[in-house]
Amino acid sequence: MKKLLLAAAIFILCTSNAMAVSLVSDPATGVTSYKITGPGWVPPTCGIEPDGSLKADVSGAPVGTTQLTVVACNEDPVWGEVCSDPTPFTFTRPAQPAITKAIRLIP
Repeated sequence: MKKLLLAAAIFILCTSNAMAVSLVSDPATGVTSYKITGPGWVPPTCGIEPDGSLKADVSGAPVGTTQLTVVACNEDPVWGEVCSDPTPFTFTRPAQPAITKAIRLIP
């Protein structure tokens, strides 16, 4: 029974590190698209949520500091595509912690 509980705990701890990390925004009416500029792994455009908010997966970021710029855009029938002023974001992805290989219970 102890081994089963230990295996379940290790599974939960290991899978929690693989969760996606997202760049998100508040809901915005009228926004039809978002454009993201940054390193090569960043997609240049991303879809929007039904409420007009942004949710972009940034879990592909390499270890270290990353700088992104995001603009919200709207399709205007007269002016065409109109975008907001760029908003910069900077974040740091830490290195993975060392993995312990010898976990055991001592009775």
